[in-house]
Formats: sequence, C-alpha cells, structure tokens
Amino acid sequence: MKIDKNKLGIGIVGIFLTIATIASIKLMKMPTIDVKGDKIAIEDYLAENEEIITDKIEEDNDETIGNKDDDKKEMISAISTSTDTKDIAKKKDNNSEKKTNSITTNKNLSNTSDYVVKSGDTLFLIAQRINVSVKDLKAINSLNSDTIYAGQVLKTNGKALSNNVASVKAAPSRGDKDRDEDLYWLSRIIHAEAQGESYQGKVAVGNVVLNRVSSSQFPNSIKGVVFDKQNGYTQFSPVIDGSIYNTPNSDSVRAAKEVLAGAKPVGGALYFLNPQKSTNFWITSNRKYMTTIGKHDFYY
Repeated sequence: MKIDKNKLGIGIVGIFLTIATIASIKLMKMPTIDVKGDKIAIEDYLAENEEIITDKIEEDNDETIGNKDDDKKEMISAISTSTDTKDIAKKKDNNSEKKTNSITTNKNLSNTSDYVVKSGDTLFLIAQRINVSVKDLKAINSLNSDTIYAGQVLKTNGKALSNNVASVKAAPSRGDKDRDEDLYWLSRIIHAEAQGESYQGKVAVGNVVLNRVSSSQFPNSIKGVVFDKQNGYTQFSPVIDGSIYNTPNSDSVRAAKEVLAGAKPVGGALYFLNPQKSTNFWITSNRKYMTTIGKHDFYY
C-alpha cells in the first residue's frame, strides 16, 4: 500500500496540534485549582484561629485607644502646665505692680514738703526737727512773726520731720544716788511750774533747768538751780510758796527722765516766764525771745 507522504505529514501535524491544545487546556486549568486550593487553606486557617485573631485585633484596638488616651492626657497636661505658667507669671506681674505701687506711695510720703502744725508746736521745735534755722523756716513760709497755730500748714522744703520731741543727746553719767536726787528735784520743779501745760511744755521747763546747770552763771546741780537766788531774788516761785515739795504726777516724772536723757525742745534757753502772772519783766528787757509753748515764753 502506497502512503501519500503529504497526507501523512498533515496527519502528524494534526496530532501534534491536538496534543498541544489538550496540554494548553490543562495548563490553563492548573492555576485555578491552585488558587482555589490556597483560598480553601486560608479559610480553614481563619476558621481554626478565629479566637486568636479576634483577641489580637482587640488587643491592637486597645493599644491604639490607650495610645490615644495617653496622647490626650499629655495634651491636657501640656495645656494645664501652660495655664499654670501663665497664672504664675500673672501673679508675679501683680505682685511686682503692688510692690512698685507701694514703693511709689512710700516715696511720695517720704518726700512730702508740708507739715500740719499740732498743738504745742513751735517754730523752734519744727526747725530743729528738719535741721534748719528758725529764720530759714520763716523765710520758706513767708512768716513775719513766730506765731503759729494748730492746723496751720507749713512748708518744710521737702525735708522729713523727726518723730522725736527734739534731738536727744545723752547727759553725762552720774552715780545712782545723784541721779535719784536729780530726778526727784527736776520732776518736782517741772510739776510745780508747768501744771496744766502740755507734755511738751513740761519738757521745755525741765530743759531750761538743765541748761542752767550747764551754764557758768548758775549752780552746777539741779537742786542748786531750783533753790538758787540771783541778786537776792529766788528764781522759782514754787520755792517761795512751797509747791516745790508737792508730789509730781507721772507726766512730770516722765518729762524729767526725758530731759535727763538729753531732750532739748527749747535748745539753749535759760529763762521762761508766764507773762500773765509775772511781776518782774527783767527777762523781757534783757534777754532775747525764743519761742512760746503754752502759757510760757522762753528766752536765751
């Protein structure tokens, strides 16, 4: 039998094409089976480990929420810290402002240039307190006389007044016995001469007595000055009428102690008199007028 070579070649080619087609189909189906197999395996894994996976997801969610809470707390803390810082700064500013106002107020008070005259004040005392002369004080206030009155406003040229009655300089130290005797007689002459006078008037009388003790014109002790006679005249009327022996009150004793400590409200005055009661005006004719305190005129 004679085989046609052309037909044989076509047949062989057809067989190869058929085999190739079948192989191609199988190859195309293989990925589908594999993918399906992978999907089944994943679903089985998820089913078996569902509880673990769920716990993990919940844990991650909790951690995320916790982190958010922490972030929120940090933000609140930062805001709170900022607010506290602002409050502290505000308080410091307020305190600083108060301190500045206080300093300004004190400065204004200390620099005051006016003084309101009080009862018992004299130009001499005020001048002593601000460390100027009576002449300068009168010039500052355009005064033509030494008369001033309570409530009057005097310019002090910006100088602060001392709270002391006068500048105090301690008296020389003496023995206890002498000091007791000095206090005894000084308080009695003050009480007898300045009854009804202001406390400042009492100190002023004691000031005159102690000035005499220091002066060469008079005895060198308080008792000697109290009982002194000048040109045959007893110097203090309480010695004549006996009131020098009366018991002094507490103000007179205190005034005597202040004078013994150095108080000098009438400076170097050596004389005083009550012009309404005096019968001897030798002082007014021979001594220079200094000031008036209460009913007493003082001279030096």
